Amino acid sequence: MDKSKKTSWKDHLLKSGLPLEFEVSKFLDSKHCISKMEYTYLRSNENNVDTEFSYDIDSTYINGNHYMDLMIECKYRHESTKWIFLPDSYNSPDFIEETSFMHLINHFMEDCEPEIKFPVSFGPLCSKGIELTTDGPNPKTITQAINQLSYAMAGKIVEAIESQSGRQKYACFKTTSFYYIPIIITTAQLYRIREDVDIEAIKLSDDIENISTCEPYLIINSKPGSDLFKYNMDLIRNFVFTMEKDHLQSSLNTYSDDLWFVLSNLARNQCPNSILVIHHDKSNKGLADLFDYLDRVINPDQEIFDIIASKEKESEEFFKKFEEDHPGVNLWGSLDDEDEQLAKKE
Repeated sequence: MDKSKKTSWKDHLLKSGLPLEFEVSKFLDSKHCISKMEYTYLRSNENNVDTEFSYDIDSTYINGNHYMDLMIECKYRHESTKWIFLPDSYNSPDFIEETSFMHLINHFMEDCEPEIKFPVSFGPLCSKGIELTTDGPNPKTITQAINQLSYAMAGKIVEAIESQSGRQKYACFKTTSFYYIPIIITTAQLYRIREDVDIEAIKLSDDIENISTCEPYLIINSKPGSDLFKYNMDLIRNFVFTMEKDHLQSSLNTYSDDLWFVLSNLARNQCPNSILVIHHDKSNKGLADLFDYLDRVINPDQEIFDIIASKEKESEEFFKKFEEDHPGVNLWGSLDDEDEQLAKKE
C-alpha cells in the first residue's frame, strides 16, 4: 500500500482536533476540574438566521469561593505553522491589566472584598495576529477562534449575575466570585514581533526568530467592536427585563449604583477584553503554568504584596502629577451617549 495512504488517516484524525481536545481534557481532569466537551449557544449568522455556535471545552476550576470557567477552543495545526502577533502594552489607554484576561465578575456579590490589583502578568500582551503556513497566510483562523469565544461571553456573565443576585436555587452563590477565561489552545508556534522591528528589518530578515520572540503563551487585546457590543447589550438587556430589575438593582454591590452603567461597562469592556493563547506540547506546560498562576492570584504570596505596594506608590505619584498638570480633566471618562442609549433601550 502507498505510504501516503497509510498515514492519511492519522493526518485526518489529528486535523480534526479530537486528539488535542482529548489531551487537554485529561489534563483538566488531573486538576479536578468539572468539564464538558463542547459548549453551544445561539446567535444570528451573516444572513440574520439564528445559528448554533460552539467552543470545544467548558471547564470549571474551583478554588474556595472562586469559580474559574475555562472557555477553551482547540486549534490543531501542523508543527510548521506559525501564529504571528503584533506587540501591545499593559496599562495602556485600553486599561488592559495583568489579570484582565480572567474577567472577574463580582458586581452582585454579598460582602464583596476589594479586588487586589495583581501586578504580575501571565504572558506578554499582543494585538492583531495572523496564521502563516507553508502554503501562505490564513487571516481567518485566529479571528474565527476569537469570535467563537467572544460571542459566548455575555451569556456566561448573565449566568454569574443571576447566581450572585441570589435568585431561588442560586442563593448559595451570593458570595462566589466568578471568572471567565477564554483560551485558544493550539499546536502552532506562537511568535510576538519585537517592539523595535520595522518593515525594513522584516525585509532583511531570513528567520522569523530574528524579528520576534517565540512564546509559550500570550494574551490578545480583544475588546468588543460595535457588533459584539450590541449583541452583548441586547442579551444582557433581555435578561434584565426577564428578571426583576428592582431585585438586580438592590443586589448591585460595586463601583457604581447605576445598574445600566455597570451592565453597559460589562458589555463594552468585559465581553471579553482579552483572550489567552497557549501553545500545546506533550507536557501541557502552558496549562500547568496557568493553574499555578491562577492559584497565586487567589492566594498571593509576600513577593506579590511587596510589588503591589511599590506599584501603588508609583501610581499615586503619577495621578498627583497628572492632576497638577491637567486641572479639571477627568482621566476616567464616563458612559458616552451611544452606550447609554443602547443600555436603556427597551
